[in-house]
Amino acid sequence: MENQELNSDLKKVAALIVTYNPDVKLLKKNIKATSANVGDNYLIVDNGSKNLIEILSTVGKKRVLSLDTNKGIAAAQNAGFRRLQAQSYDWVLLLDQDSVIPENLVQRMTAMSQFKQSDTGIIAAAFNSHSYVNQGVIEKKNVIASGGLIKVNAWCESGGMDDELFIDFVDFDFDARVLACGYKIYQNTEIVMQHEIGNTIYAPIRGHLLHLGAYHGYFSDHSPIRIYYFYKNFIIVHRRYPEYFNEPKGLFRLSVSRLREIFLYQRPRGKKFRAAFRGIKDGMRYDPQKDIRFQKMMRQVNEES
Repeated sequence: MENQELNSDLKKVAALIVTYNPDVKLLKKNIKATSANVGDNYLIVDNGSKNLIEILSTVGKKRVLSLDTNKGIAAAQNAGFRRLQAQSYDWVLLLDQDSVIPENLVQRMTAMSQFKQSDTGIIAAAFNSHSYVNQGVIEKKNVIASGGLIKVNAWCESGGMDDELFIDFVDFDFDARVLACGYKIYQNTEIVMQHEIGNTIYAPIRGHLLHLGAYHGYFSDHSPIRIYYFYKNFIIVHRRYPEYFNEPKGLFRLSVSRLREIFLYQRPRGKKFRAAFRGIKDGMRYDPQKDIRFQKMMRQVNEES
């Protein structure tokens, strides 16, 4: 598509890729697939990568917005949205650095009837580990950020991503506010992209013994800091939006039950367990009514809805 004239709908779309110490070989595959969809209409926001020079040599300075330090995925996404909004794009395709999309993803999304509907906020793709691919277009309460085509107005009216969450559940938090603004979220399960979440481990026997069969033997390992934010933000987001995340078992019990998965992770497991417990403790201390920043965001949402 790089050498072809984009149609009117595709001209409204830009892609946003957030990077942090990426595997440059995989990033090149990502960029090649992205360019096949949006031509030169893409922006990379780098979160203080050590290999920034490699990234710049791959795509050039013009398409890279470099942040001095790792400010988290939420802050990076917001910075990219602000840049692309200023360039008058109407839709932004969010991508992680290790996501590889089909070459016709944007074309197929913009051809959907939902794309034309004024109350559509997000159109998402499915990814390769989903068990519900090829089930048509379904309306969802939450979708992951990567592979999501997001209406810029929905990002603006919802208050954008919450920088304070840093990483993990940033997308589900954003989804809830998009819904609260009156928008709808769709997932086209016929469009499937390659996407990895952490370092994938295949442990079907141990997973079965730990009663974790729902994951089909595949599990995602993470660093201790990532595990901390996962458990903390899992509780925070559920407490913020109980109407979207009903957990009858209770958040504490559910969080602790998920700790079984760490037995499958690579060492240092002890450090990872401690990070998870700290995350659970900090999450259980969280009160959305006392979170001034969050309350300000919700006031904006209520004004827009």
